[in-house]
Amino acid sequence: MTKKIAISLSFLIVAILFVTIFSYTTSPLYNINGFTPDSIIFQIIGKYWAQNSIPYKDLWDMKGPFIYFINAIGYLLTDSRTGIYIIQIILMWFTLLCAYNICNQVVTPRQSYLIILLSLASLSYIYEGGNLTEEYILLPLTLSFYYVFRWINQYENEYIVNHLPKHSIIYGIVLGLSLMTRLTNALSICTAVCVIMVVLLLHKRYKNLFLNALYFLLGFIITTVPFFLYFYNHQALDEMWKATFLFPLKYAGNTYMDIWSRGIHYFIYSYFSSILLMLLIIYIIIKWRVITLRYILYFFVAFIPFIWFCQGNGYGHYGMIVFPLFLLAILEIKKMRMQYSYYIVSIMLIIGCSSKLLFVSKINHIHNKEIEDCHLFLNSNSYIDYSSFIAYECLPYIYLKENIRPSVPVFSLQEMGKNRIPEWRQYVLTKFGKYKPKWILIKHDENNQNIIIKSLLNKHYILEYCDSEKKLKLYKRKKMLKLNSVPAFSR
Repeated sequence: MTKKIAISLSFLIVAILFVTIFSYTTSPLYNINGFTPDSIIFQIIGKYWAQNSIPYKDLWDMKGPFIYFINAIGYLLTDSRTGIYIIQIILMWFTLLCAYNICNQVVTPRQSYLIILLSLASLSYIYEGGNLTEEYILLPLTLSFYYVFRWINQYENEYIVNHLPKHSIIYGIVLGLSLMTRLTNALSICTAVCVIMVVLLLHKRYKNLFLNALYFLLGFIITTVPFFLYFYNHQALDEMWKATFLFPLKYAGNTYMDIWSRGIHYFIYSYFSSILLMLLIIYIIIKWRVITLRYILYFFVAFIPFIWFCQGNGYGHYGMIVFPLFLLAILEIKKMRMQYSYYIVSIMLIIGCSSKLLFVSKINHIHNKEIEDCHLFLNSNSYIDYSSFIAYECLPYIYLKENIRPSVPVFSLQEMGKNRIPEWRQYVLTKFGKYKPKWILIKHDENNQNIIIKSLLNKHYILEYCDSEKKLKLYKRKKMLKLNSVPAFSR
């Protein structure tokens, strides 16, 4: 018991160190810098959800509600990003314990510990500032693969075909949480579930399959129905539906990003777990000329997400959804006694982790000029009524820095979807027309001369202040004008 407590506490220390060093959007080690807009947007919605605003109805973004829920809990705990930081540490701690239990079924405790540290070196490269949707799926996802790993071991070693139905609750929870964040987060575990289902069908274990399906559905319901009921009760279910399903599907369908644009090294490190497991299984099958259920399972849980990575937007943090696959790959390398492969993988990951450490060491010394410009611009116009203010195409961090609650639901990245979502232009215009903000701050340059709200600005607003050097314009709604108002000042 004492040894287990010591191991658990050591992983807590590791979790604290990892989150503190690599979660530069929430860690107290770093100044808030705004370099990761997604995390900042989640914090803004979470902060004001904790203050009784309703996501999608009052503040809108194109993600499922679970990520905002986590951020809202964080702000309820400490009224700052520190609460999110605490949640991240707790979830990372339990994730590492689950990962340790996977490894401990095959190798010694010492080797298990080293494998976990190596897996964190891989995770560090794709953590991308922390507080992203994939991070909060890691715990149930890793626990799911712990159960899958136990089942495949029992199937091959003890000829036990049946799968424990209660474990399927966790699989359903992963799918539900993925639906409430980004559906593709569940690709790997859903692939594993399909393989298990096929095996049960082939062995005619219909009762066991039915029970697993019921428990899977139960896990799915537990994590989705409360959100649906909450937003239905607050007349925001339609907006949630658009943000969680309809618009993201259209956006993804009309988006193409060159996966090689950041270099082949970025692609390899980002999706390293999938690539490693796929190549390893292919190598084993070719060399030993043997195909087992384990190898079929391992190949497809790596291959299906990899297809998505190649077709998606090429963001590195997507690779977090295959974090448990790294453990499976290393354990297979250990079983096959492929020591050279183990050393090569270790060296690669140490290099990748070192490059990320070098990056985060510079974070506090990097000044985000756009944020500083916005701050100075707003301070020079102290008469602005922030109770009716919106920043258009500016970095969203300005809301946190200036403690501003956006007065229009579409408060950030307003131009993002106009060429990818057919209804987006009208959607943005409708929101701005409905909420009628008194003040609009616009980031303008040669790339956004024909912005969505241009006609609305021409009709209902007048340019109050313009700073050509900072590329910022401040507009005031016309009905606020006094008879002796002066022309806009520009410099």
